[in-house]
Amino acid sequence: MKKEEVVRLFDLYSDDLYRFAVSYVGSRFDAEDIVQEVFLKLLDKHLLFDLRNEKAYLMTMTANKCKDLLRSSARHNNVDIESCELQLQYSDLVEGDHSDIFDELMKLEEAYRLPIYLFYYSGYSYKEIATILKLSESAVAMRIQRGKEKIRFKLEE
Repeated sequence: MKKEEVVRLFDLYSDDLYRFAVSYVGSRFDAEDIVQEVFLKLLDKHLLFDLRNEKAYLMTMTANKCKDLLRSSARHNNVDIESCELQLQYSDLVEGDHSDIFDELMKLEEAYRLPIYLFYYSGYSYKEIATILKLSESAVAMRIQRGKEKIRFKLEE
């Protein structure tokens, strides 16, 4: 892929990919590395993909990198300073007065957190989320519903 095209994709989607990666791995530093790796891979490889689905393709690449990181033994042997804190601070990731909802979202298990984030914060449809996370549409719908119930229960407490 040409450098100009990668720069265009970076300008358009790097913030969304970063936010998604933070919601996936729970670490800003790991998320920065993952986004960097995604765009470096685009520079190194001569990848061709449908421009109509470029964001979904980049989100899938990011999800795969996140999965790789979470499975890696290096991640399990290191202690992240952020993991020692009671709560991660995500104030720069969410706009407006919804930081309490976003905080509860970030505390959810990955299975619920990712579909909700992709649907409400990134604007993906259930079908697109199913493709990105390699799930069925019904599984995505159920995880979003259950995750919302968990958030609602926590906020009512």
